[in-house]
Amino acid sequence: MKNLTHGILSLCLIGTLLLSACGKSNDADSLSNSEEPSNTTSQSAPSTNTPSDIESLIEPGENEAIKDITTADFKEGVSIDFDKYEGSFFDKNIISKLNNNLQSVVENNKEKFKENLNKESLESIREGFYYTNESDQFMFYDLDLIEKRDQPEQIRVGVRFAKKSSDGNIENQGITYFFTKNEAGEWGIENID
Repeated sequence: MKNLTHGILSLCLIGTLLLSACGKSNDADSLSNSEEPSNTTSQSAPSTNTPSDIESLIEPGENEAIKDITTADFKEGVSIDFDKYEGSFFDKNIISKLNNNLQSVVENNKEKFKENLNKESLESIREGFYYTNESDQFMFYDLDLIEKRDQPEQIRVGVRFAKKSSDGNIENQGITYFFTKNEAGEWGIENID
């Protein structure tokens, strides 16, 4: 009788361990993958961007092979193949405004730089990022992010570039352009970060 009790107790213990190790539960509160929680007072904040809120023209990892520019590769200017990325929201209008802004940096033209900025963002744009030293040269060579978000409504474009200083040192960097609609409903550059 004693052995039978120990055997049953051992089987119960093994069964409990197996159930907990497999993550199975008989709780009435557990949810299947297709169920939504009924409790609306959740402690966690709701996500601001779900996958359906974002449309991306460059898949994650698609441009991981972008190589850095060396002294031998450096050629001042904008050499981005915009046609390769054109589509949907990244249309000729947005491309033209982005290209104009990048060309203004290459030309060291601060007035041209401001042409496609939303009026309300003129004060917040850090033109000093590009114009810290007038002898710097820039090569804009690829894009690594193109996406449109619904909340808040904006287009984000990641630009890869190389900056050549007066001593010949090459620095490879990336920067993101944020496009939003102005008061007239036209897309313009809201921020560069």
